[in-house]
Amino acid sequence: MSMSKHFLVSLWLGALLNSGCGGSPPAPAEVDNALERCEALPAPVRERLDPFITERMRQGHAPGLSLVILQGGQPVCVKGYGLANVETQQRMTAATRVSIGSTTKAMTALALMRQVEAGAVGLEAPVTRYLPWFRTADGLQDQILVKHLLTHTSGLPMSVILDGAQDDGALERRARALADVSLRFTPGTGEEYANDGFALVGLIVQTVAGKPYAQHMVDSVFTPLGMSHTRFDPVSPEEPDVAQGYVWTRGQLRPLSRPLSSAQLPAGSGTYTSAEDLARYFGALLADGEGPGGAVISKSSLERMWQPLVLPSSGIGWVLSSLSGRRMVSHLGNVPTSSSMFLLFPSEGMAVAVLSNRNTQVEEMALGVAALLFGEEPAPAPPSKDRAASTFVPVTTVWKDYEGSFDTAVGPVRISVEDGRLWATFGMTQPALRGELEAYGDNEFVERDEFGHFEGTVVSFQHTPDGGLLLLFDGQPIGALVASTHVAQNRRRAGNGSCSNGDAAFTADALVQPLAEVFAVKPIWQPLQLPSGGGGQPQSLGQVSTVSPTHCPSPQ
Repeated sequence: MSMSKHFLVSLWLGALLNSGCGGSPPAPAEVDNALERCEALPAPVRERLDPFITERMRQGHAPGLSLVILQGGQPVCVKGYGLANVETQQRMTAATRVSIGSTTKAMTALALMRQVEAGAVGLEAPVTRYLPWFRTADGLQDQILVKHLLTHTSGLPMSVILDGAQDDGALERRARALADVSLRFTPGTGEEYANDGFALVGLIVQTVAGKPYAQHMVDSVFTPLGMSHTRFDPVSPEEPDVAQGYVWTRGQLRPLSRPLSSAQLPAGSGTYTSAEDLARYFGALLADGEGPGGAVISKSSLERMWQPLVLPSSGIGWVLSSLSGRRMVSHLGNVPTSSSMFLLFPSEGMAVAVLSNRNTQVEEMALGVAALLFGEEPAPAPPSKDRAASTFVPVTTVWKDYEGSFDTAVGPVRISVEDGRLWATFGMTQPALRGELEAYGDNEFVERDEFGHFEGTVVSFQHTPDGGLLLLFDGQPIGALVASTHVAQNRRRAGNGSCSNGDAAFTADALVQPLAEVFAVKPIWQPLQLPSGGGGQPQSLGQVSTVSPTHCPSPQ
């Protein structure tokens, strides 16, 4: 979508996607050296930019990173840092494709809004108008409207599908499987980040368009915007200009093949793009929807995407907030081995994107770059969760008190003792993710798992006066033992309050730090480091994007 002479014209992508066509992607052009050197940035910003990025990469164990900055609607800095592949020493460039995760949701929403403009889809219409076979276990499917899917207010629970399925039928197969899933709350009364909700959005687009979701995205979004190097699975790090993804676990960086499924492709499970293509994408968004191939969306529909739809902080595929008094629309994306953060400041014609081939603190980096552009100081780096291997010798008999199933804000968590080790099994993923709880004390553990999802999170337990047991992440309660009599009351609910029976309260704030790196699932209530009143310094506002539901959801 470039608005600049520095980029290639649109190339056909159909052979690149899950359409059954063969072929290899076109070789990308190198980004213009002036953009790589960020020459159009003010000298004070340019002098601080590289040291800021490289230091935050070091702190976040990011092997590679690419950066996009637009000012006045034009690209002014498009470049790569570090390595796309540590083993081969392949350099990360502006042309390197990275798996971006949930920032795909805004692209899926754009495709949906094109159908809304054409009169083929209504935001207030029930999902069953377009998917008449769609069901949920509690029979509430007719109450789910299209707008609920777009704003994470449908009641569908958080989930990440890790079955690795790549066939064309995976998307519909997952949607039909929701017939066995109960909603967490009545649609429109609460908020829970749901990848399955956006998978349904993609399925609606596919159904109305009459062609596979991936192919429709090529035809209606990527090609008109000139995003000639953006594609979906299957893709291999052995291909040219594809970043190898990495995880950080037990103090080591290691490559990992991404196990996500096409069942959640519209939610971001398999979108690969580059800094060059994102410069085109942002250029069109800041030009009222005009790309090299013409308008992909009207100015009025684009503005509608950036206005509250159900919640004050949720647009259509975007999170709405502000930074230093400036209106900001944004989205974060995470998969197990990479991450991305998109920031748009429409009134200023400014955009910032950060991509990394590790699931690291890209949101903090993007916000720091934005602060530099506004002449302000970036927020301090978050404290490191790195911790040396434990030398503590546990008395494992005390662990029996911690065993059981917990109903938590991240779904069911089972604590068990096997072979003298304590384990946590997270049911939010399918199949379930299992991590070891390394003991640093009788009631102090650090989570370790092969994907590094919760790596470094301090886990502990707390007894309640009524005999219940709470599960804590980094000192904050996230759920209660199912055997407890107050489990239903203690479920997390979206809102300015929390579900409580007087013994414990679980709010969105409790999960802000522990869930900073949970693959594609990024809770919508994750704070966006909104500004405090003084000096433009950002601060966390964990409840900024929630509204109170009418009831606490009951257990499934």
